[in-house]
Amino acid sequence: MTKKLSIALVGTVALAAGLLNAAPAQADTCPEDTACETTTTFDVTAGDLEITVPDTADLANDGTPGGYAYGSLGAVTVTDARASLTPTWTVTVAGADFTTGGATAPETISTGDIYYFSGNATTTEGDGTFTPGQPGVFAPPPPAAGTTIDGTPTAFSHTGGSGNNSATWEPSLTAEIGLSKVAGTYTGTISHTVA
Repeated sequence: MTKKLSIALVGTVALAAGLLNAAPAQADTCPEDTACETTTTFDVTAGDLEITVPDTADLANDGTPGGYAYGSLGAVTVTDARASLTPTWTVTVAGADFTTGGATAPETISTGDIYYFSGNATTTEGDGTFTPGQPGVFAPPPPAAGTTIDGTPTAFSHTGGSGNNSATWEPSLTAEIGLSKVAGTYTGTISHTVA
């Protein structure tokens, strides 16, 4: 009988010791009327700098030789989720010649005749300064508004502030159609790059 009781007591002591060791560490021990502090941490995570553009666009206003075709490209959005102390970014625009048929000279409208107009932001979030590359409100041509895309112009930029931000704008495109150009559906690409 004594032997069984000793084993039971040893097991109880071992269990109690295990429970004591598993208790959370104490931040501090403080006397009465003294603030007892616990150092606490958490993370603020960062994401990426991204740009979103429409897959396709069809300029709403067709043109004739000696005139202009123009219209909206749709919404372009930059999302800066880098949680940076200095969240600066710039969007530039480039493109390729617009062609139809066999892409001969009369079937090509070069990037020097394609005009990009960012206009003002439709929405922004976050602090800092949002600057359109071509500010204002688009007015139908003539003359062609904006800047040609053969020199990779700035579409939009952001400086100052901190943390995350975003901007959306709806750029317009104008094609100046030379008198020698032929009828057809002209297709090209407009590329936005954020850095």
